[in-house]
Amino acid sequence: MIPLAFLPDGAKGIVRGIAGGYGVRRRLYELGFVEGTEVIVVRNMGAGPLIVSVYGSRLALGRGVAMKVLVEVGS
Repeated sequence: MIPLAFLPDGAKGIVRGIAGGYGVRRRLYELGFVEGTEVIVVRNMGAGPLIVSVYGSRLALGRGVAMKVLVEVGS
């Protein structure tokens, strides 16, 4: 598992966990980041927020929050 923030543009990952406190986990859950959900990185410039797609919706995530979303990348 690696943090979502490390995935390049166009990469897909499966959410496997959230490394954060209750507030962060709850907010991400409300946005659709639940275990087993596919996440696609639309834009990752290497600094600043990431644009990701979850359930067909595009969301901007701050890099600190994206570091807390642990994903599994298929081979």
